[in-house]
Amino acid sequence: MDPSFRESDLRDILDLWNEPLVQQSLAIDNVVPRSLKFAEQIREWSSNPCGIYVIITLKDTDEFMGTCNIWMNGVKNCDSFLTVALLPKFWNKGYGTESTRFVVDRAFRWLGLHRVSLGVFESNKGAFASFKKIGFVVEGIKRKANWSDGKWEDIIDMSMLEEDWATLYWKKNLITLHFK
Repeated sequence: MDPSFRESDLRDILDLWNEPLVQQSLAIDNVVPRSLKFAEQIREWSSNPCGIYVIITLKDTDEFMGTCNIWMNGVKNCDSFLTVALLPKFWNKGYGTESTRFVVDRAFRWLGLHRVSLGVFESNKGAFASFKKIGFVVEGIKRKANWSDGKWEDIIDMSMLEEDWATLYWKKNLITLHFK
């Protein structure tokens, strides 16, 4: 993983967002081609000082795999939103779990977050299992909130709180945190 966005990554990120399976797993919008105008949105996301934008690459070859990012929903409540997107050939191999764990850990350490939130489509069983494995908990379900493949599906809202994250790391004896 390379936690810094490079302009040279832009083409790969656009290709990622133009992959229909990826787009279908990330957005509630219709699957449509993303143009170079969308590149401006990517630049904005990657330069947000209240977030983390990570480029995921294979360690041995530096091959582009995807992105993982966190951005603040609101500074007052130290709340943020997480997304992770991998090219389909890297799905179900543990890369999403590793990337998400890395970014969530950095977000709590570097950004002083209180919570990290996300939404996952019920059809994305691999992502749901990965998020649970990392320590995210289900907060609620938006019933039949996404039309996909000719049917309605739920969107599952999940989160991890600062104390959830700290407990996971205390068990591993990696860090010690004290909450007031």
